[in-house]
Amino acid sequence: MIEINEQFEVPSAAPPFVWNLLSDPHAVVGCVPGAALGEEHEDGSFDGSLTVKFGPAKVTFRARIDLDLDQSAMTGRVTARGKDNQGGTRFKASMSFKVTDNAENAGTTVLIKGENEITGKLAGIVEAGAKIVIKRMAAEFSENLAARCAGANTA
Repeated sequence: MIEINEQFEVPSAAPPFVWNLLSDPHAVVGCVPGAALGEEHEDGSFDGSLTVKFGPAKVTFRARIDLDLDQSAMTGRVTARGKDNQGGTRFKASMSFKVTDNAENAGTTVLIKGENEITGKLAGIVEAGAKIVIKRMAAEFSENLAARCAGANTA
């Protein structure tokens, strides 16, 4: 089990603005390097993919993604199930996020918690490098989100 516990700040962006971005799957995918969003299904789920580099290995995961949002609490939950492009590695992932006002600085705080379970032939490689990759991806995502917020009137 790979656990995710991240927090980042979005300077100069009000929580409702950040929430609106994070509750839009197309906007989120635009902030995640290597991610793509596919077809939306009748039940509201999406097809998606994420290409990640683990040392010398580059792996593309394809998944069915469900999104459950609570606008009044500015919280959300993402669940995904899928496999790698070779079909030998499967995963289940769940992640919750919360958007809050940053009381100390002007801006917003985003809290992310999640768990990923990976089984199959690439599980050892993926799990060994997961913490480093997750930290790198979280940093890139927060930078991209902050850059997207910086260009708009977000107060």
